[in-house]
Amino acid sequence: MCSGAVGALANFIERAGVATVSISLIREQTEAVRPPRALWVPFPLGRPLGSADDAEFQKDVMRAAFEMLKTASEPTINDYLIEAP
Repeated sequence: MCSGAVGALANFIERAGVATVSISLIREQTEAVRPPRALWVPFPLGRPLGSADDAEFQKDVMRAAFEMLKTASEPTINDYLIEAP
């Protein structure tokens, strides 16, 4: 999840040359912190990958996040608009 501390850590890690991507549950906080790359998801707090028992859906969320490593310039926030089942 992209909280203030995680976003700051992502910025630090990027300066060391390692690409990062965060999953964000609170868009406003992510916009304020401006991590290098974040995927905002419309899920309840505590469920950054959606429903607990839906491995395929969780993999799709992770794929969307990892895809940002290939395409997103920094800082970028992409929206994951698919609602969790």
